[in-house]
Amino acid sequence: MNATGRYAHRRGINSESACQCAVLAADGYEVDEEIVFGLDAGFGFAFFPANGNAPDIVVGKQAIMPLRASRLMCVEVVTHTPKTGAGLAGLLESVPAVMARVDLGLLPYWGLEGRTSFGGYFVNVVRPLGADAFEVSDPAFDEPVSVSADELQAARSSRDSPPLNPDWKVYVFGAPRRTPQLDRVGPVAVRTLCREVLKPGSRNLGIPGMKTLATTAASWPQSKHGEVEDVDLTGNVVRTDALARQLLHLGRQIESFGTGGGLFRPMIGRYLARVADSTGEARYADAAEQFLASGRLWSNLGRALLTAGSGTARDDLTTLVDAVTDTARSAMDVEKRALSALTPL
Repeated sequence: MNATGRYAHRRGINSESACQCAVLAADGYEVDEEIVFGLDAGFGFAFFPANGNAPDIVVGKQAIMPLRASRLMCVEVVTHTPKTGAGLAGLLESVPAVMARVDLGLLPYWGLEGRTSFGGYFVNVVRPLGADAFEVSDPAFDEPVSVSADELQAARSSRDSPPLNPDWKVYVFGAPRRTPQLDRVGPVAVRTLCREVLKPGSRNLGIPGMKTLATTAASWPQSKHGEVEDVDLTGNVVRTDALARQLLHLGRQIESFGTGGGLFRPMIGRYLARVADSTGEARYADAAEQFLASGRLWSNLGRALLTAGSGTARDDLTTLVDAVTDTARSAMDVEKRALSALTPL
């Protein structure tokens, strides 16, 4: 009998950190998601312009599975790239679950039917269900779901989300060897976070990435034009304006899996508050409050974009574009102040 009986499905906020927490819990180590999210220090901002009418991509992390949290927690993680269902099932014979990177747009239960792609998403694959399906634990849903082997293969092998393609990657976790002392490892992760977000070395990442979004979004009324096919929030296929699709996708990326306006920003704020408690350094708490404020800015924008829908008039869509540029600049200023104040620490 394999080890799957120890795994318990749980909801989470960020697919990457939530999946890690669930796998660690299966090995007897309970850790709050904001701790894993913060220790990974992959939080930030990434903007990937697309060609033509395709929606530009906004992501609230700058590193996909950097494995910094696992190193700080002394957890051994081994990366595999099984290209068959049999290979994936073989890994599951000895571990509670395998953490798999997938293209969210090709997961059938999301209802997106491949019309949008995000290859930086994660699920835990728990066990094979016969020869042609797997039980998948997705932290965005209340219960595990059954996914056919072919559908899971398609999501794992997708080439539709460059530079965020899944590339077949799966991760097998060992048991933690010690409990991290947050007063020691927490500031290490914060130092990495400050460096990567303030001076990432790319105009598409971190603070420079927010500036690039603000500049690029201003051109969307000209670059995103014509009628295109999309899937609405209820899963129905619709014909819509390319600019409306761009804004709807940005709303989803903010509130569901991208910048995580009401999700990721508050979570990094809670992490900084925990570091403040463990170290007694008030500047971490001050930065935590600023990230909560940034989260509110992003969430207000995200809700406005999701509410607009596909039937919004072109002039009103242009007004929403102005809101995107204004929010990106305002959030950039808030987050730059927060991280700059932490840099001397």
